[in-house]
Amino acid sequence: MTGRGGRKAMRPVAHTLIDSVHAPMAQVFAFLTSPGHMPDWWPDCTGVEYEAPLRRGARFTAKFGGRATEFEVVDYAPPATFGWVERGERTGWKTFFRLDGRGGSTALTIREVWMPRSVIGWLRGHFREKRAGQRRLSGLLDRLRRMEAGCKPPERNL
Repeated sequence: MTGRGGRKAMRPVAHTLIDSVHAPMAQVFAFLTSPGHMPDWWPDCTGVEYEAPLRRGARFTAKFGGRATEFEVVDYAPPATFGWVERGERTGWKTFFRLDGRGGSTALTIREVWMPRSVIGWLRGHFREKRAGQRRLSGLLDRLRRMEAGCKPPERNL
């Protein structure tokens, strides 16, 4: 595989987490795609600014402490897929969510993908970011699990 100028293109750096959440798929999707709830499940996110409901092509700004980063929604197919590309500090990082309903639970796949621009970037992404990426995705899943009670419909006692 060759890139611009006949140089070999870097391989993408990717981190994937596959697990499940004990809440219905449509409710998990609504929770994930509601900008007002993003700080509830997105580690280190302290707020989200947006002008319209999320859809493909929409942009939003997430705050992480004193840092603000812009994102563009690149995949939005309710209630199954949602994804964005980062336009800020980690330009080009893409994050995708795939949901599959299983009875009252949701199988969830979260994938982060980044295309490094140099060998140093690839090494950094492959080794250092691998640990950080897995921690980030595990933290996101842990926060979703804490919030899953808010996604569940009330139980009926007969």
